[in-house]
Amino acid sequence: MEGSRLVFETTDSIIEVLWDIALAFFVIRISFYYFLLTFLSSLLLGYLAYAELLPITTFAHFLSTSASDPLNNRILPLTILLTITSAIWAHLILRHYEVPRVAHFRLAICSMALAFMVSAEMVVAFVLYEEGYGGWVWEEMKSVAGVAWGGWMVMYAVMPVLLMGVERRMEEKREARGTLGLG
Repeated sequence: MEGSRLVFETTDSIIEVLWDIALAFFVIRISFYYFLLTFLSSLLLGYLAYAELLPITTFAHFLSTSASDPLNNRILPLTILLTITSAIWAHLILRHYEVPRVAHFRLAICSMALAFMVSAEMVVAFVLYEEGYGGWVWEEMKSVAGVAWGGWMVMYAVMPVLLMGVERRMEEKREARGTLGLG
């Protein structure tokens, strides 16, 4: 044993490393599920909006005063719907996996989910560029749609952290009802 080197000095350090690895997998899995559900929902809502099958976006299009750019007329309702769906998915995933209300833990989930979303958006933009829509993608990023997309990405990225306040208020109301004997 004289010539062999110990990698870990104690079993505590082994357990600590294994715990860090398990925690990293937990964060990656939760953030991937949040990304996947939100990305698929955004694809579906985007298709429905641009195919004029979503009533709220077509209603906003008919109320609009600028008929020159019908695409931008659908952006605000679509962005609102995307924000609502990402909030719903974040809430359901955080509740299902019982993620604690710890800001740095939720920020880790947010940052991983944002990395997944930006990667997926880059792949979609590359595919559209290869299909001949490169000019369209660039023009959309410089218009209202690009600003709306950027705003939605920020909301998507911080949604699990923002939900901490909502969850705290819901828990306080639940506790208040319990002390009054209402529930």
